[in-house]
Amino acid sequence: MALNKNWFGDLRGTDNVTDETRARILEVLDRRYLRESQHVMRFRQHAERIADPETRTVLRRIAADEAEHVRWLEEKIVSLGGNLPKLVEVHSTHENAREYLRSDLDDERRCMAEIEDDKENLQSEFPDIVALLDRIETDAERNWREIRSLLNSDTTTKWLA
Repeated sequence: MALNKNWFGDLRGTDNVTDETRARILEVLDRRYLRESQHVMRFRQHAERIADPETRTVLRRIAADEAEHVRWLEEKIVSLGGNLPKLVEVHSTHENAREYLRSDLDDERRCMAEIEDDKENLQSEFPDIVALLDRIETDAERNWREIRSLLNSDTTTKWLA
């Protein structure tokens, strides 16, 4: 995805953008940045704890997608003059691969719902930000389908590390 370096200048009605509006945009982007960063950590951890090489490959690819989202959001936040939120490291406490994947599936579903809410709140005023959220949501939907497919497959015995 080609990202425009001057996001704030491209916002509709830039002359009328208030500090409150800027803060609202940054709040959405900061929340997404934190969630996507947590996704990267979770998928990497889960990939390392699963023995099946095919499943590990899928989870590593999903982690790479999530890392790309983080880069997009970082660029957007910085271009708006914001500071990146402080990350808190995430540690998985699940006992087995099936639980890892179920929690990942639930997390991707929550992510899609959160993005829908954010898009609804910003749609008419900030189409460039909505376009970024659309791209992240499309990837989240694809990731959700892949994780669901892994859960539905008969590879449970290969997952034990």
